[in-house]
Amino acid sequence: MVSQKLHITCSFLSPTMKVSVRVRGEWFAVPCRDGRSTVRWLGEDALRRYLKLKPSTIVSGREEIVFEVRKTQGGAILDPDDNIKDVLNDEDFVSVVLESDKPSPVTAPAEIHYVPEQVPGLFSPPQEYLSLDGNSMSTDDLLNLGNNRYKIRLSKDSLERVTKGREIIDRLLKENKAVYGITTGFGSFARTAIDKDKQCELQENVIRSHASGVGNPLSPERTRMLMALRINVLAKGYSGISPQTLQQVIDAFNANCLSWVPEKGTVGASGDLCPLAHLALGLMGDGKMWSPHTGWGDAKYVLESHNLQPIKLLPKEGIAMINGTQLITALGAEAVERSGIVARQADVVAALSLEVLKGTSKAFDDVLCNQLKTFKRFVHTVARVL
Repeated sequence: MVSQKLHITCSFLSPTMKVSVRVRGEWFAVPCRDGRSTVRWLGEDALRRYLKLKPSTIVSGREEIVFEVRKTQGGAILDPDDNIKDVLNDEDFVSVVLESDKPSPVTAPAEIHYVPEQVPGLFSPPQEYLSLDGNSMSTDDLLNLGNNRYKIRLSKDSLERVTKGREIIDRLLKENKAVYGITTGFGSFARTAIDKDKQCELQENVIRSHASGVGNPLSPERTRMLMALRINVLAKGYSGISPQTLQQVIDAFNANCLSWVPEKGTVGASGDLCPLAHLALGLMGDGKMWSPHTGWGDAKYVLESHNLQPIKLLPKEGIAMINGTQLITALGAEAVERSGIVARQADVVAALSLEVLKGTSKAFDDVLCNQLKTFKRFVHTVARVL
């Protein structure tokens, strides 16, 4: 069973303690009076408010019971008989686990893991936008996107190309033509026709079958670069993705909702199928996802907490999401930019060393450096040193 959680953010304001409660994407304001109420009361009151609201995440006819209350940071279980003020600090995050949230020992780990990567208050979303057209992104642009200095939007001509590209796919589907990986299976199943009501499921299964990476997740910065590059490729309009699905990917990027993408699993130049599948999996609401405000959690509920909906892949869109080499490109671009920074620092060190040692600048004679040695980078280095 997929683990489901409610996160509680506590603010201690004298004399009344106020708590903001998130239950599966729904937020509530819960007054805790002086904080002398018990942890048990906190969990039960949060559950009562959730049930009263009757959101779409409630399962009809199922009785919900609080199973345990944990501190999100470190995952320590709180004694239900303890007073709130004795075990929680200002701005603490607490997860209340319901009986129905416990994972099945057959299909999931016995323990529910919590990772303290929430950084509310320390994160300021960017205000500026970078317009992507699929053709003009530089390595510097990519690093700035990875470092959260810009949000993304599509250029007008890019949106037109994406729309026209999707119209081609829709026309092929309407004509019921045999198109590899869209109306047929893959590989040895290339001659197997896929029923219309199974074509979307085929794309979802492509993502799930390739999401098989291992290891620690990529850092938020590298995941943002991976995501930004994939958006940039899709912005070319040649993949057949719909404008609606692409906009959902952009909205997730702008909200810093980042899928769990393991470091290991790519086959490099043959395709970053595995990491891109993990990227798409989170956007579909499956697997794990991170945002500065929620930390790691189930992707569906991280998206809901930012008022976003999981993407529902149309025919061809599964292939569009994973067919590329954006991970190795992102890491390569990062290496290029970092090596450039190191090279510029080396030039500064050389210039300062020349000054301190009272060295001569004759070695940088204009005829020698600009006319005889015409390698551009050499000329640029000499100019920086001087």
